[in-house]
Order: sequence, then structure tokens, then C-alpha cells
Amino acid sequence: MFTRMRLALIALFLMATVGHAAAQTSGAELIGYAELPADTFAPGPDSGQFEGNGNKLAAPRFAGQPIQGFSAIQFGTQAGSYWVMPDNGFGAKYNSPDYLLRLYQIAPAPKTLEGGTGEVAIDARFIQLRDPEQKIPFMIVNEFTRDRLLTGFDFDIESFVVAADGTLWIGDEFGPFLLHFDATGKLLEAPYATPNFFEGLDPTTDFVRSPQNPANLAGAPQPGAASVANLANSKGFEGMAISPDKATAYPLLEGTVISDTAGLLRIHEFDLVNQQFVGIAGYYQLEDPKNAIGDFTVINEDEFLVIERDGASGADAKLKKIFKINLAEQAANGVVAKEEVADLLNIADPNQLASDGVFTFPFVTIEDVIVLDATTILVANDNNYPGTGGRGADVKDNNEFIWLKLATPLTLAEGVGLAQ
Repeated sequence: MFTRMRLALIALFLMATVGHAAAQTSGAELIGYAELPADTFAPGPDSGQFEGNGNKLAAPRFAGQPIQGFSAIQFGTQAGSYWVMPDNGFGAKYNSPDYLLRLYQIAPAPKTLEGGTGEVAIDARFIQLRDPEQKIPFMIVNEFTRDRLLTGFDFDIESFVVAADGTLWIGDEFGPFLLHFDATGKLLEAPYATPNFFEGLDPTTDFVRSPQNPANLAGAPQPGAASVANLANSKGFEGMAISPDKATAYPLLEGTVISDTAGLLRIHEFDLVNQQFVGIAGYYQLEDPKNAIGDFTVINEDEFLVIERDGASGADAKLKKIFKINLAEQAANGVVAKEEVADLLNIADPNQLASDGVFTFPFVTIEDVIVLDATTILVANDNNYPGTGGRGADVKDNNEFIWLKLATPLTLAEGVGLAQ
């Protein structure tokens, strides 16, 4: 009897231990890992010569253009390749006039259980965003040049989708605007302003505007007067998803419009066929109003993935998660249903691809997610070059890419994922 009791106690202990170990990870498993060194550069003019207040330094800090700050990802032209889009450069409008807005094509070779170098190859070709036909109705840095290459002073690009015709729709934060480019990076129309669909307003004349919106800058208030901006700085279209049929884009604001309840983010609906905003598809509820979203990508007609993150990094990071939302399931106030699918601070790494068993992704900005198949997603960070803090107070953050196997399969629409 003593032996049976002892065995039972041991069994209970083992069950509790296994349960505790399982609780240490989120159910997502690391199955691939790659990184691009922070100090990776592309040809172009030297950059980084301006401070946050616009003051010009004696010389540029960097030779060429840093390939960094990836804020969006889509499938590339060949199997295993991806288009990645850096944001405005150095984190603000006034320190980025010498940073050129581009999309780069990369080909990671992830470290997996079967092998792989963990390195990321950069295609020599890139897409340079430009406005040679003068579609932009306000002054840009390269206003009086032939090609009118766009810079991080002109727009803060954060999200993009590829339409059925191969053109690019890019979400900006300075407007916030939607920008429409052809496949070579040429701007096709004037920036699309964001209508304000708040009850009682006229969305044809009332707009959502950030402090950096050119209309606000042109009519800046007198000292002591309130700003006419109704969206906080750097809170524009951080995420944008596209419907499986590629007829609709869903630009998602990173911050709350001042008329809305704190922590509610507008998910806009944009008709790609008729090229117009339709309305609000729903509201995303942040876990904490101080949090922000990092990216937004499609699963099927109703379901999408959203990265949500706090504003900390390293050991101070408390929330870096991926949620699944459902536009077809909404509360009375329009808030969409959501459920957690991955905790990026708590990822199982049983094969020790990048850790001793539990991998963390503690970067201040995690801004890239794409669905590869029903159980696999690819996630990457925006390293805010030459920012530090994710892997150490004095360590420059690399661009890291992680392939995650989800515990519960996603229900993919036809054409979503690698199968497309």
C-alpha cells in the first residue's frame, strides 16, 4: 500500500511538473530562425545626417542606406523569398530626409532541425518609391528633381499589400494616407486621405489627421492653441491586410482617434476595385490602451492575425502577442472577437534553434507577420536601426525572423499562404 501511495504521489508530482512546464510556453513552437545583422547597407546616398529636430550634422553617420526597420512583409517573386518594407528610416520626420523609401526582396535560409545557415540574403534589386509625375500635392524633399525619390521626411510607411493587378497599396502614418504605387514603385495617384467616419461627421470633408499631416503643418496653431490633429503622432496605418479575393484592403490604425474610446482602434475598409474608403469594418480592442499593434494579416474572409505589443523591450517587455480576430463576430460597439494564438515572450524551442529551450522575442517593435500555411507563421521585428535594448542595453538589435508552428491550425481561405 505504501508503495502504491508513493507511486501515486510521484505520478501526481510528474503531472504537476509537466503541467507547469507546459504553462511556461504559449503553445507556439520555434521551428526556424534567421537574422540579418543590424549593420547591413544598400547602395545609395550616405544617410543619417539629421537630428530629430532637423539640425544637420557635419557629415552623414552611415555610408549608404541602412536595410533595417522592417515594418511589413509579403511574399516575394520566387519560392522562399519575401518583400520587406522598412519604415521612414530613423524614427521621425525631421531626422529622415536622407533616408530613401524602398522595398527590398530577401531570401532567408532559416536554421531548422534539418539544417540551414540562419542567414538572410538580400536581392540586389529593390523597389524605389518615387513620384516622377508629381501626384503629391505638397512639397517633398526631392521636389525639384526629375525622379522625385521619396524619403522618410515625406512619409512614414508602415504597411503594404499587393493588389490583384500587382500594384502596391502602402499605409502611411504621417497623414495617415494610403499610397498607390505600380510594381516599379511609381506613385499612381495623389495620397488618399483617411475619412473620419465618426457619427455626425461628413467623411467626404472630415478626416483623421496626425500632427505631421501636411494640412496641419500648413495651418499650424498659434502658440498655446490646441492642435487640430485628432490622432496622436506615429499612430497611423501600422497594419494593413487584404481580403483573400484581393478586392478589399483593411488598413488598421495603430492608435485611437480622439473621439473614440481609449484602446479601440479603427479597422478601415477600402474598396480596391473602386479605390475608395467604404467605412469602418470593426474595432480592435487593445489589452491596454498604452499598447500598440504591429501588423495585420489575412487568414480567411473573416479572420485575421494582429500583433499587439507594449512599448518596452528586453527584460522590461511584458506583452508581445499575436491574436486572431474575427470581423464577423462583433460586440454591440463594433469590437471584434479576438483570441491569443502566440505569446512571443514565451515560445517553446525544444530543438534549441535559438535558445536553451524557451525562446523570447522581446523587441520594442515587432511589426511583421505573414501566414505560411495552416500551422505556420513567419514573424519579424522592426529593429529601429541603430536601436538597442532587445538583446542587451548596448547591443544593436538585428533584424530577426522566426518561423512558428501554432498549436491550433488556422482555417485558411484558398490562396492564402505559400499555396498562393
